[in-house]
Amino acid sequence: MDEALIISTQNRLSKEYVASLEAIRFDGEIVTVTEPGHAEEACRELSGYNELGFDTESRPSFRRGVSYPVSLVQVSTLDKAYLFQLNGGNLPEGLVGLFTDPTVKKIGVGIRDDIKKLKELTSFEENGFVDLGDIAAEKGIIQFGARALAARYLGRKIVKSAQKTNWARRDLTDKQKNYAATDAWVCLLIYPLLLNDARDYREYPAEAPEMENE
Repeated sequence: MDEALIISTQNRLSKEYVASLEAIRFDGEIVTVTEPGHAEEACRELSGYNELGFDTESRPSFRRGVSYPVSLVQVSTLDKAYLFQLNGGNLPEGLVGLFTDPTVKKIGVGIRDDIKKLKELTSFEENGFVDLGDIAAEKGIIQFGARALAARYLGRKIVKSAQKTNWARRDLTDKQKNYAATDAWVCLLIYPLLLNDARDYREYPAEAPEMENE
């Protein structure tokens, strides 16, 4: 089946279709921030942008009822991603300023839990956050996670193999860094395409079609 037809007339994309897509990877500059002074400098630079990609990572828990604080905050422009390592400490003042600034859009997916966990580290009144999942749901899209939205609007897949790795480690691997940067950056790519999509997906079938030549 033609790829454009799948994207334009189906409300649910099959796992087989998503798996068949080429992976998307951030290929810009990745900067890991560990020191408070560096964090302030990075946030001053980021505050000059109108739109930023946003995400967080926490150490995974494999026990019911056990969760860990945010270990990493990712903030990305189109060509540069900053990875702020927190490791259980308070948020840098620069990040708090960025998160409370209504003039800078922080664009992510499913960010309510991210913000809640960040507030457990440092209290702040969030402003300027945009959740792509909320916009997608308003259009009637029933798959509104980052992976599904990337498949629908970019025709690419986000590889999640690093998602359940240890984000609390100080020496993040290159694989972790690229995954983290990609997750934030891809939101910037999806945002204008999602906004400009005038379709009402409630009018389209919810079941994915059989894929040809699987």
